[in-house]
Amino acid sequence: MKYARRACFFAVGALALAACSDESSNKGEPQSTDVVVTTVAVAATDPTVVDESTTTTVADVTDVVHNPATGEFVGAVEDVTAQTCDKEADGWRVTGTATNPTGDAVDYRIYVSLLDGASATRALVETEVLAVAASAAGTFDVLIPIPDDDLRCVLRVERRAPGT
Repeated sequence: MKYARRACFFAVGALALAACSDESSNKGEPQSTDVVVTTVAVAATDPTVVDESTTTTVADVTDVVHNPATGEFVGAVEDVTAQTCDKEADGWRVTGTATNPTGDAVDYRIYVSLLDGASATRALVETEVLAVAASAAGTFDVLIPIPDDDLRCVLRVERRAPGT
């Protein structure tokens, strides 16, 4: 019983220390965190046995200047064609072409989300294609530095008056 209480006390202390962390923000850059998982054998015959393993996780990437859906805009995901979303050595590269169907010049604000299999957002990055002339096209190319596999890309496209 004495060893079980000591093991529980150790586990609670380890969790309390793990909860205290430096929340520095490197905007747009993933932050690696070494997580030490410790399993304490409470009911084992040798109460001093501890199994430790280390895994590396990468924090979510968020690089957004403007909040989505602010100001005056028209939803324009249909304006984007030739979209690619490919895993590369440095992360995920998302490209596409925004074609302006209107009679006036426009700006495009494009939000690229990378979602995992559970539809959790792993990355949200904003890019702009500015001053696309009437009936013309502009391209975008975004590299999101996140190493996860099996992500899918979702775009939010806002067509705006130039400079807004």
